[in-house]
Parts: sequence; C-alpha cells; structure tokens
Amino acid sequence: MELYEAMTHTPSCRYFTDEAVPKAVLHRVFDHARFASSGGNRQGWRFLVVTDPELRRAVADLHRKQWDPYFLHALEGTVGFQGDGSGAKMEHGTAYAEKRLRRTDDFAQVLHEVPVLVVAYVELATLAVTDQHLDRLSVVGGGSLYTMVQNVMLGCTAEGLGTALTTLLAAEQPDVDALFDVPDGFALGALLAIGWPVPGKQYTKLTRKPVEEVVFMNAWGQGLTT
Repeated sequence: MELYEAMTHTPSCRYFTDEAVPKAVLHRVFDHARFASSGGNRQGWRFLVVTDPELRRAVADLHRKQWDPYFLHALEGTVGFQGDGSGAKMEHGTAYAEKRLRRTDDFAQVLHEVPVLVVAYVELATLAVTDQHLDRLSVVGGGSLYTMVQNVMLGCTAEGLGTALTTLLAAEQPDVDALFDVPDGFALGALLAIGWPVPGKQYTKLTRKPVEEVVFMNAWGQGLTT
C-alpha cells in the first residue's frame, strides 16, 4: 500500500474477527515501525504483544475500569449537545456523537476477544520533557513514543489489519506493571488493539478538518495557500 493511501485509510477499528494474526506479520510490522524517530535516537519504546487469552482478558478488565465511568459520563453529555442553532444540525450532531460512543463501547466490552493487544511503554530515562515547567499540561514527553505507535498503525494498515489506539489504560499502570513484571523506570503510554477488521463494519472514508483550519504560515490563522 502506498504511504499516502495508508495515512488516509487508518481508521479506529472497533470490530474485529477472531482470526489470529501470524507472528510473522507482527514481526514485519514492528521491523519497519522501529525506524520511527525519537529524541536523541534513544529509542526508549518497549512494546508488550499480548495474545494469551487470560492476559488479554486481564488487560481488557483494567481498561474497562477507566472506560465504563467515562462512557456513562460522556453519554449523558450528548443530551446537552449544542449544534449551530438549527434543529436538524443539533439532531444530527447528537445522534452522531452517541453512535460514536456506542461503537467505542461495543469495542471496549469485547476488547478481550481482539486477537492482539499491544501495551506500549517508554523508558523515562530516555525522555527530555522540555515543557515540564510551563504552566500547562506537558505534551512533549510522548513524542518519543507516539511516532513509533503511529508507524505500527500504518504498518498494520499496509498488512490489511485494523487498529484502535487508546490511552485510558495508562491510569491503571501499577496493575498492568504487576501483570507483566514490568521493571521500574517505564511509563505506559498506549494500548493498541490489532486484528482483522470485520467487513462492512468499519468506517470506509475518513473525514478530517481541512488543511486551512489546522495549518498556518508565518502567522496564526494565516492560511498555507493564501
């Protein structure tokens, strides 16, 4: 698959078959993904590939500890969704938001059945968190992990696999660490679900904001092409 095609055809997959993913395919994905950039080329990432059914269930249970209350809170919030003032727009927006939530809940409730769960860690000693003293949440440290996470997702797309990325599991790191005997000095940054997509159940066309809304040139708000 051509790179730009993979970049525009990597949705969050919510429905997977139970077909196993061959180890050779996973190895091929990671073998290419490992060339992602990282701060100082330290390559502090570590990935736990979980295929054992009991371990997958344990990971899924920990994920649901965070997801279930979030889902209920978010579902209540869709009732108060505000559109652009037109009833039709508000109705569409509310229905769309609820549909997305329920699709994600479908995924969360059967997460243990997804053939491959990947827990992504990064070694803290390899990070240079240059924004840690600013008066806002830090976002810089994850840059040395998520470049490879995205590479893994693109590689899976090239192989015909579906992926879903979530960071909720990070809040359960102590229990995840204990489950896998993870040594000190690592931060849990992401959970990836990987498997073969169920035909007809996935988004076939991704939509995103136009370049003009998110990319500026020389001044904030000044378009790239104007």
